[in-house]
Amino acid sequence: MARTKGKRQRERERRQRRDERRAERRASSGMGASLGSATKAASARSAADPICGVASPTIDPTLCWYIAKTTPRMGVRALEALQAAEVVTYQPRASEVVVRRGRRVVRRTPMLIRTVFIGVKDAGHLAVAKDRPGIAEIVCYPVEDKSLEGNVSGPVLKPARLNAEGLQRFVDRIAKGEIVEPMGIAVGQQILVIDGPFASFPAIVEEILPHDRVKVCVSIFGRASPVDLDIAQVQVV
Repeated sequence: MARTKGKRQRERERRQRRDERRAERRASSGMGASLGSATKAASARSAADPICGVASPTIDPTLCWYIAKTTPRMGVRALEALQAAEVVTYQPRASEVVVRRGRRVVRRTPMLIRTVFIGVKDAGHLAVAKDRPGIAEIVCYPVEDKSLEGNVSGPVLKPARLNAEGLQRFVDRIAKGEIVEPMGIAVGQQILVIDGPFASFPAIVEEILPHDRVKVCVSIFGRASPVDLDIAQVQVV
């Protein structure tokens, strides 16, 4: 009996310590009861609300900008190698909102496959960037070779240098247009209820409600019935 009582006491102490640690983490991250109105509004986002993308980066006009292609499955390593060589990089990305376990998550993926814009100081710096691990090539264009007098002229490949102002307009346009919408859940889409009393029933999304809830039309024994569900209770077919 004493052993059981001691075990229960230890369990209560463990739960108390766990609750204290959670309270400390909430307080340190600003998620306690004293949250401001802006934070409360952000936490009350609906799955239908758009989320703005990142701020527009600045393209340094004093650098020479080129386009580099990376080898397959080496994009991350190539970026790290370029940054180690003091090469400025810019990789345009697109954002999308996905719902994971009932929570909104912003996922950013590259817009251009195996492509990165690089800024170098001069031709020597460009050669260093070209030799970095994971870099397949620098995008070039053909020009007529007139370097040696008397030789038969023919096309040679020359690295395509980008205009810094034009690249800045391209970057600004991407940042301005990066308003991401929820992915996977849309009005009129067919879904499957995966949790609750209507689990395994097919349905159609009729409306996306605030606080991450959706109004769906569930087919129950051949009859359509409107039901409000949490967004985590449905799955896109």
